[in-house]
Amino acid sequence: MFNIKKAASFLLAKGLQTAVPMLSDHSPATLVKFIDMLSKHGIERMKAYHKGTEAELARRIEGARGFFEMVKRNLPRYSKATQRNLAYNFYYNAITSGEDIRQEYFKRHGEYPPFFITISPSMACNLRCFGCYAWKYPKEKSLTKEKVNEIIKEAKEKMGIYFFTITGGEPTFWPPLEEIVKEHSDCFFHIYTHGMNIDEATAKRWAEYGNIHPSISIEGSKELTDARRGKGAYEKITNSMQRLRDAGVLFGFSITHTSKNHDVVCSGEYMDEMVENGASFGWFFQYQPIGKEPDLELCPSAEQRWARREAVLRFRREKPILTYDFWNDGDSCEGCIAWGRKYVHVTAQGLVEPCVFVHFAVDSIHEKSLEDCINSDCFKEARCLQPWTKDLRSPCPQIDQPHHLRNLVKKYDMKPTHEGAERIVTDLAPFVDKLTADYQAILPEDDGAIKTEMSSSEERAGFAAKVNSEDIAEIADVDVPNREEGGVRKPEEVSK
Repeated sequence: MFNIKKAASFLLAKGLQTAVPMLSDHSPATLVKFIDMLSKHGIERMKAYHKGTEAELARRIEGARGFFEMVKRNLPRYSKATQRNLAYNFYYNAITSGEDIRQEYFKRHGEYPPFFITISPSMACNLRCFGCYAWKYPKEKSLTKEKVNEIIKEAKEKMGIYFFTITGGEPTFWPPLEEIVKEHSDCFFHIYTHGMNIDEATAKRWAEYGNIHPSISIEGSKELTDARRGKGAYEKITNSMQRLRDAGVLFGFSITHTSKNHDVVCSGEYMDEMVENGASFGWFFQYQPIGKEPDLELCPSAEQRWARREAVLRFRREKPILTYDFWNDGDSCEGCIAWGRKYVHVTAQGLVEPCVFVHFAVDSIHEKSLEDCINSDCFKEARCLQPWTKDLRSPCPQIDQPHHLRNLVKKYDMKPTHEGAERIVTDLAPFVDKLTADYQAILPEDDGAIKTEMSSSEERAGFAAKVNSEDIAEIADVDVPNREEGGVRKPEEVSK
């Protein structure tokens, strides 16, 4: 059946592909007005679909406005291909074209599909960074180009997903990377890279593709970056950033917060240099006691984690760059985004992990479809338990609500995806419990619109399955462990 609304969106998107580069060159003021119009439309849509509290909505709107401000600041300097892809891939493919597919998925499963898929096609890397979360994965395992194509095709055709994060290992060591990016020009590819393999020719190609957007790992200062990534690393990284900037590639930086780089990370002095080097956004992560010989001394203290939260919020207000915090922004995205609620991670072995930091799995894409892996009993129950707590400032089932991860690992016999991964729920459990308790102890009762009554009194399980207020009280509170007999009910039971 002809869909006039979809047809209108398609024609508008095609028009945007032409109009945005032209306006960028000849009428920047008109382009700014148009972006403001899209921002208003997007925020109104967000308000219409929001099911949580006013505090949560305020944080989500803050994040949305930050994104559009980033686009306004930087769009004129991006390559024409990047401008066209932002206009078409984002507006039409990700938002409009995939909607019918997402609705059909909802009919099959009673909840919406993830927003993006993270894939680690290879674990090959030439660095030996201390504290690497991915170090213990088997290096001899990798996904073929055909398998990655299969994953992407299924994600688009069965789930309406057009956003993919590529990590590893070092993605630029996986030979088919650019072939995949070119063949799926209708998708966004966000890659996490150490950045040292980006020469002028690479930067130029990526600008011509317009749909590959790297986050480059850095530790803040030159001294700290070289100490973790090797002598001369900082200079190589910043040179790569400048090449990407000059070519017109949309890119950002990625920092892992540890006890060692805390002062630098939170001072923000390096942020001005990141802006000057051309970064449009920055991601902040937190060192986890996983991966290469977990060093418990690298874990930020509770006070340091809270200081990072306040620092990132300050950067958003004061710096012309969009910043995100993978853990501390839980109240901006309704809590934990893992377990297929917003994303999952496919490893180089083909195992489907809940998150790149949760190294357990029950299924493999070599044995099941991606859709079936996402909808395993284990992952469905995990989504039914979400949000893990009413206070979304502590959203993680691994370091904030660890009893949930331990229960799921035990109940579903989840297998560690590399040697030593099980330690997070065995001998390291007492340390994790102390991290959890310390952080809970310092959380302010009310820090100005963050404390929440959590999400909806009507919708759960991917924020879609119906439950009553008694269910909310029973399975959302951090102080209430899973029931001994049978655990928490399955999504189909909850929805009755």
